[in-house]
Amino acid sequence: MNRVYTPLFIVIFVMVNTPRVAFAQCNCSAGVPATPLTYYESFPSTTASSTTISFPQFAPSIGELNCLTVWDTATGVTSTTALNKDLIDSVEYTFLLALTANLKGPAGSGINISQSQNRTYGPVTLAPLGQAGDDTTYGPDTLFNNVTGLGSVSAPSASVYLGTGNVNFNYSISGGVITTEGGANYTAGPATNYWGSVAITYYWCPNVALATTIQDLTATPQGKSIFLQWIISNQQPNTLYEIQVSQDGKNFYDAGQAEADAASAGASTKYQYQYYPDPTYVGKLYFRVQETDPSGKVSVSVIVVVDPNDPGADQAISYQTFPNPATNSLQVQFNSNQTGHFLVQLVATSGQIVQEEDLTLAGASQIRLDLSPKPASGLYFLRTSDLTHNRSYVTKVFVQ
Repeated sequence: MNRVYTPLFIVIFVMVNTPRVAFAQCNCSAGVPATPLTYYESFPSTTASSTTISFPQFAPSIGELNCLTVWDTATGVTSTTALNKDLIDSVEYTFLLALTANLKGPAGSGINISQSQNRTYGPVTLAPLGQAGDDTTYGPDTLFNNVTGLGSVSAPSASVYLGTGNVNFNYSISGGVITTEGGANYTAGPATNYWGSVAITYYWCPNVALATTIQDLTATPQGKSIFLQWIISNQQPNTLYEIQVSQDGKNFYDAGQAEADAASAGASTKYQYQYYPDPTYVGKLYFRVQETDPSGKVSVSVIVVVDPNDPGADQAISYQTFPNPATNSLQVQFNSNQTGHFLVQLVATSGQIVQEEDLTLAGASQIRLDLSPKPASGLYFLRTSDLTHNRSYVTKVFVQ
């Protein structure tokens, strides 16, 4: 039997003379922030000229894809060997090593992220070819040390991201050695061992309006049940909240109802709900809360995902960044409680870190970053790194 607990009317804050913002447009730049869906892939140490990273395409059945970001970080360790080919004379050389790390998507992906590094070696005197001291080796040197790149695409219309298959990205480190002194009678070549990770975040909106009052929705397995919690901001009387569940993230059915209490109007109210899934079902379950206001308008919360049969495994993590646009602070809300060491960074479009905060979460689902001193108005990226589990979440935000 599924149960709706009596709402816990905990007044978190009172919104006095604040108009209700309802049914704002869901997108990547203003209004209601789009819901992020992130996939992560790491690639092991390799000396190959390139390596392929594959991600699932975005299924149109989930909702409308509005924009996406691709994030990568890599480390490369390079050894460089040079040989003097002159048969008669010793030659003094100075070498310039230039390397480029590149993450490139398929045609139509809109993603091509490049990072370049160079290093000068020498001067060094090399003996004639065939004699002792005719060659030298530099390194191993870490030219790329957790170098991070970020790319984004707005309103992608290319079919490369849409479907039920995969979209492939190519990561490579390429380059070579030239002399800035000593002529051209030499051979030299670098060998780079590199490794890293790549993440892609799809920002999507549901096919119906996204509710602006439903916040902090979490779903946690508890024995044979799944325990859901959410907060309603600016509570309105005679509003109905339906808990809905799906096995595919597309087709939802009602699992229970909760009705707002008139006594809590204008306040923030916490709701709890306990769902008992079919014990014979194997697979993930998708949850959302549907709101029907007194005028009959319908909107829904973000979707959270949980695997009731494997509560010890890593659950699909979704998160929301709000408010967006931001004025004084930014908050990251996860769909489940997190434990670990986190680094939150506000990054300018130039790549400069404008503000950062180092913190530890112990069974909490929310992170707050105070914008103090307040940065200049404009577009930024909020990068939240889970250092304990080697995950990173990137959201496009506006500061006004």
